[in-house]
Amino acid sequence: MSKRFTKTARRLLSGSLSLCLPLAAALWAPSARAEEPSTSGALVPPEPPPPPPPPGQTGEPARSPADEPPPEFPSDAFLPAADDPRIPSFLRALRLGQDSLLLGAYLQPGFRYVVDTDFNEDDSDGFFFQNARLIGKGEITFWKKLGAGVRFDFDVAQGSFAVKDVYGTLSWDKDLVAMDVGQLKVPLGLAELQPEARQQFAVASAARKIMFGRDLGIQLRSDFPIGPVWFRLAGMIANGEGGFRQRINLDNQFLYAGRLEIAPLGRMQWSESELDDTAKPQLTAGFSAGHNSALGNELGIADAGAGETRIGGDLRFWWRGLSIRGEYLHAFRGDNDGSLAFERYAATAQIGYVLPIPIPFPKFEIVSRFTQYDLNRTADGTEGDQYVPENTEARVLEFGANAYVAKHATKVSFLYQLTDLLEGPMTDENGDVLIGDTVYVVTQFAWL
Repeated sequence: MSKRFTKTARRLLSGSLSLCLPLAAALWAPSARAEEPSTSGALVPPEPPPPPPPPGQTGEPARSPADEPPPEFPSDAFLPAADDPRIPSFLRALRLGQDSLLLGAYLQPGFRYVVDTDFNEDDSDGFFFQNARLIGKGEITFWKKLGAGVRFDFDVAQGSFAVKDVYGTLSWDKDLVAMDVGQLKVPLGLAELQPEARQQFAVASAARKIMFGRDLGIQLRSDFPIGPVWFRLAGMIANGEGGFRQRINLDNQFLYAGRLEIAPLGRMQWSESELDDTAKPQLTAGFSAGHNSALGNELGIADAGAGETRIGGDLRFWWRGLSIRGEYLHAFRGDNDGSLAFERYAATAQIGYVLPIPIPFPKFEIVSRFTQYDLNRTADGTEGDQYVPENTEARVLEFGANAYVAKHATKVSFLYQLTDLLEGPMTDENGDVLIGDTVYVVTQFAWL
């Protein structure tokens, strides 16, 4: 019995060893391999494969923000869009409510020097604010494609909260069909509609004198493509009193305005500067028309109560750092108790070029602008006892240079402005010009 027991024990021990030895070898082999790289014959488990890249990524090295393509849609559209990855995060608008509300600002402090003349001694040399804005915009989609938005823009450059834009929006499929209600820009004139923070010149074009500016009212608009062509339509009815300057309609008369834009090469951004060096040209043509049944005193007390129709056309072009834009407006003012009917006009042409210097920043741009306007084509300013320079036809030549440190978020602008009178007393009794030259140096710090 003892022999049978011994044989059985030997069989069990031999079977146990035959199972345990390979397992022990497998457990011991990794540590032995780590200590002795030349060990041969050890059973080493295979290395796990690298994890696949996340969806939408190919495993290529991350691109720098400067390599990112420009956004497909304008970053300054009516409703919030994605941040531009090329702008540092500390210069971006503050996002709240799961990115449904953006809060931002931009400041334009500068220095102004005027060459005084005997006719024009304004003694306004010194530091100033061109703009100091607090801005906000937001949107929410609450049923399918039906959404709502809000936008506000306050200018505190004069030490008080001057209301610029304050309006709400109801929209279907973003900008496909939208209705804006409140105070906003009247859709007439390219120079008025382009955002002040994204312009090439720190001071506004003189052509804006015969645009309607902002007003209280309601606007219907639509942005849509037909093939490669992009269209934008807008129509507005407003009080015609200049918005928050009156806050109510004083005369039961209204302002009507509309605008059509056609972009045959695709939707174009609102920025004046071409900072993306786009290989694909961009072109947009616009036509505007508006009628104010009773003017206010924006251009003088003599206009109060008169009806006026204004029409205009504009064209803008981008390609490889080159930007070109032109605009013409004509106005037909009716009779009133103080004066007979007359016409006004304004024409402007502007060109800029971003120099192809191979450095990441800053980007340098040279710009020039030609503007000629006349607020009263039947008068030259000498009709009364005192000279009225506002009724004199004038030409403004402007030459500038811009340095964009972080696109429009941080930039420095230099501007030389020359104003010539084309009628009336163009010089004084000594032959000296009546209007002095002006030099501006303006900076911009923005969270857009």
